[in-house]
Amino acid sequence: MSAHFIHALAQRHAEIERKIEQALRSPAPDSLYISSLKKLRLAYRDQIQQVIREKRTRAAERRKSRLMPPPPVAGDTAQLSQGF
Repeated sequence: MSAHFIHALAQRHAEIERKIEQALRSPAPDSLYISSLKKLRLAYRDQIQQVIREKRTRAAERRKSRLMPPPPVAGDTAQLSQGF
């Protein structure tokens, strides 16, 4: 996933946060509405964390694949004698 997707999720998370703050400032806060907003905010936070984790995992796998030597080809004695 791209940085744009993560940024969009973060913007949605911030918008929900503003709605929660606004609802809490009202003279008669609707606890059910606020509770649903908080659940939605947590869902966005979890999704952001998951996307970042997946992005880091893919990056680590790419780094690892660049560091590993290629597997030996059957019948290639030069690679076998080098210990690869």
